[in-house]
Amino acid sequence: MPDWYSQPPTLLALIFLALGFFALIKGADIMVGAAVAIARRTGLSTAVIGATVVAFGTSLPELVVSITSMLQAERMDHPATADIALSNVVGSNIFNIGLILGLSALWRPLPVPPSSIRLDYPLMLLASFALILMSIPWDGGPAVISRWQGMVLCAGLLAFIFLSLRQGRVDADEIAEVEMRGLGLPAAAGLVLLGILLMTLGGEVALTGAVQLATVAGLSERVIGLTVIALGTSLPELATSIQAARRGETAIAVANIIGSNLFNILCIVGVASLVIPMPVSSGTLSWDYWWMMGFILVLLPLMLRGRIIRRGEGILLLSGLVVYIATLLIWP
Repeated sequence: MPDWYSQPPTLLALIFLALGFFALIKGADIMVGAAVAIARRTGLSTAVIGATVVAFGTSLPELVVSITSMLQAERMDHPATADIALSNVVGSNIFNIGLILGLSALWRPLPVPPSSIRLDYPLMLLASFALILMSIPWDGGPAVISRWQGMVLCAGLLAFIFLSLRQGRVDADEIAEVEMRGLGLPAAAGLVLLGILLMTLGGEVALTGAVQLATVAGLSERVIGLTVIALGTSLPELATSIQAARRGETAIAVANIIGSNLFNILCIVGVASLVIPMPVSSGTLSWDYWWMMGFILVLLPLMLRGRIIRRGEGILLLSGLVVYIATLLIWP
């Protein structure tokens, strides 16, 4: 790779980051829309499409970034780059609760569906504890999420999809938003490949910019993954949630955030660690996991209090996120 690409100046690194995020998000949109069209053509039901194609598609940017960071770490012999893989997931889960739920609650109060308290939240809590236990090096070796642990997480993902199908909790409007009507199978297949290409290039370019910015700013790849990368890959969920809150469509906002966090752990960590065992940094074990668990545990009483997350509670979540980012930057 030429030096202008592998070690770009700061302005070019920022451009790489922005272009990479755009390609990631646009590629995911194109691929999911075309995949839904293919699923329609093959006669799959709305429930199956929503619980599989659309749910998986919303996590594609995070998945591509995580896998690409580990591949880059091996190719460039720069192990620290792999820290972005897991920190992206942990950071996205923190941003989902602190930023997306917080900002959405500022627009209008968010009702909490009973199923979120009865099923979704306990599953998110269980998956988060399982992730932490899997990350601890019980044998005294390096902290890493192995392939067999990834298989366990993927099995949990299949169980979660089955439960979603069984309960019929699929938003038909969400499917209609991404569906590309009138596409033939050859055209849809071509768009799927185009989406994959855009995401692959976007992940590569965004990571190159992010790693260079981390170097220039004196921050670790872990911190960049927890903040810049996590925010960038969460932009689609942020835009969707705020727009839904503005339109008053808040009935499934909380359920979607909890489901997204659950999917991040089971799908992204599970699938990515099947490709390459995922390293766990000491900072993630000793610091980031506990902030993630803190946001998860604080969320429960906010959900139970009147079964509505109000503006004051949204301010509390946003304040917690500001404190987390500040401590992360001051004591990286």
